[in-house]
Amino acid sequence: MTDMPARRRRPAAATPCQPEDDAFDLWLTASLRDAFDQVASEPVPEDLLRMIEEDRAERERLRKRRRGEG
Repeated sequence: MTDMPARRRRPAAATPCQPEDDAFDLWLTASLRDAFDQVASEPVPEDLLRMIEEDRAERERLRKRRRGEG
């Protein structure tokens, strides 16, 4: 690739930053955990679970109808 004009050369790929090595990522991860771990560990409300199951059943009915099965 050295025989290409400089304006057409691609820059070398940057080394990906490892999250565990980056101070900002460590801080961000810890802050998000502090803020949301308690909420994330709460059980999913029954109403929401019911709505998800109803939507899943409706999608399956639509798929079957499109395939001519129902």
